[in-house]
Amino acid sequence: MTRLQPEVKTFSDATLYDIPQLALLDLICFPDHAFPSETIQRFIELGQPCVVVEGPATEGVIAFAMLMPEPEEGTGALMTIDVDPDHRHQGLGTQLVLWCAEHLLGMEVPMWLIWLTVATRNEGARAFYQTLGFCEVDTIEGYYKDDDAIVMVHNDLEDLAIDGSRGR
Repeated sequence: MTRLQPEVKTFSDATLYDIPQLALLDLICFPDHAFPSETIQRFIELGQPCVVVEGPATEGVIAFAMLMPEPEEGTGALMTIDVDPDHRHQGLGTQLVLWCAEHLLGMEVPMWLIWLTVATRNEGARAFYQTLGFCEVDTIEGYYKDDDAIVMVHNDLEDLAIDGSRGR
């Protein structure tokens, strides 16, 4: 009897080498709101936290997250989470959010809150973040060229890191 090996996924810090794959994945995930590759490059060059998830060698980058810590505010902005459509509903999005929460908790300056924006029409993403304990706190009109944005906040990083790892 042949036993299937589990799919191997590797989490690592993004490098400049990853930029073309990140830009393409962002375009696939958010065709109307994708970051230009120059923005992703600048983000990585500035040393902002950016984690990539690689699938088996033939697949390359299958997911990534970009986080912008705001130490003076004690917060972090989750700039994007992108998961290849073929790899959704396998827990990668949750793992990326947990990575972001744990990264903020590990910083020298105490962090207590993580926030993000999501297009009002993106009901799937809104529901996903709500299952992790994020709350909708504000609306920004015209944030996206074709939609408003909902600001979502999670104000207990320790709870997010602990409860999120349990799958809520």
